Amino acid sequence: MLKNFSKILSILLLVALLVPTASMALAQEAVACDEDYSVQADDWLSKLADKFYGDVLAYPAIFEATNAAAATDSSYATIANADLIEPGWKLCIPSAEDAQAMMGGAAAAPAAEAAPAEAPAGGANYVLVPKNLGNPYFDAANNGAQAAAAELGVTVTYQGSATADATEQIQLLNSLIAQQVDGLAVSANDSDALQPTGQAAIEAGIPVVSWDAAIAPGGRTVHINQATAEGIGRGQIQLVSELIGGEGQIAILSATSTAPNQNEWIKWMNDELTKPEYANIELVATVYGDDDDEKSYNEALGLMKTYPDLKAIIAPTTVGIAASARAVQDQNMIGKVAVTGLGLPSQMRDYVKSGACPAFALWNPEDLGYLAIYTLHAIASGQIEGKPGDSFEAGKLGSYTIDDNGEVLLGPPFVFDAENIDNFQF
Repeated sequence: MLKNFSKILSILLLVALLVPTASMALAQEAVACDEDYSVQADDWLSKLADKFYGDVLAYPAIFEATNAAAATDSSYATIANADLIEPGWKLCIPSAEDAQAMMGGAAAAPAAEAAPAEAPAGGANYVLVPKNLGNPYFDAANNGAQAAAAELGVTVTYQGSATADATEQIQLLNSLIAQQVDGLAVSANDSDALQPTGQAAIEAGIPVVSWDAAIAPGGRTVHINQATAEGIGRGQIQLVSELIGGEGQIAILSATSTAPNQNEWIKWMNDELTKPEYANIELVATVYGDDDDEKSYNEALGLMKTYPDLKAIIAPTTVGIAASARAVQDQNMIGKVAVTGLGLPSQMRDYVKSGACPAFALWNPEDLGYLAIYTLHAIASGQIEGKPGDSFEAGKLGSYTIDDNGEVLLGPPFVFDAENIDNFQF
């Protein structure tokens, strides 16, 4: 198995994508297929490169070898786009030795000791990757990221999948790594699952900042935390206790079951509930709406049906809290079931005024996206290394320091209610 392509391939990847039909040096000669492979439904080229060579960045070797084989044998697929392969396609998998020779032959300089990537100049291209697209919370974060980009003179592209799915997110990140973007800012759908991909990016010279939901250590350079997980989790229980008078049944409606930030918050919610002052509050269920509006709505309906004495739903997700409030409103349960959690004022304004959601909390997601890009740029431009103790300036937000856990803390959450919600437009 070939274990150390990263430095060699980083020089070539952008060329491989921009000129997908160009052959590498050895591809001009006959390249033997060490193995034929039939594409499966969940395959992509970088995944196969990891399988056969132990390196996600080695996929151009498979791309080129397959196209070379197809030139003389129509049973092999002709791949026009390295990001798109179809189930059933026959691929040519060259040996590790041939793959290494192919990549080395295309390198303009001795690749084993490739020089470190230079810090990106002005006009660098960073990518903001949310858990999923079409989510108002992440759209607000992107607004902040674009504001930071304008101030810094860089480009921030906003790319994600339609659903909050870790596998799709990994596939997207592998493609971005192959394009050699200047930096990645990622809200992780699965902390551990994304760790190897984040590590591959870092090894390819691409700084990785996780934000909102962390990539596990080793797969990120720095994590931007919106507030401490403990503060968020305990605060949710304190708020719901106020809303229901310190007694009654409550339930939690979260995002996906693997979402690292929600799971950490829920852990602290459960810990807070062990305190004597919450002895009369019973957590009856934790359910998952997968950050999908329809599923979250139906889960909220199910909670109210299953637990007729339910007093409150905590939804620490902007999709879940709005769906839960709508369910309470539609079922004429205002005043009987209170909804709280983490939401956006623009989404929750009508529900706060109707009483379906008397109060909720959140930090400013625009500031979160803004801080993520300032942090990423500070690392990518060489201002800081991204190590504990490093300090940097983040525009209008002021100065920040990376803590001992490799994290940057945005600040405490804010409680929105009927008295103040009209003061906020995000």
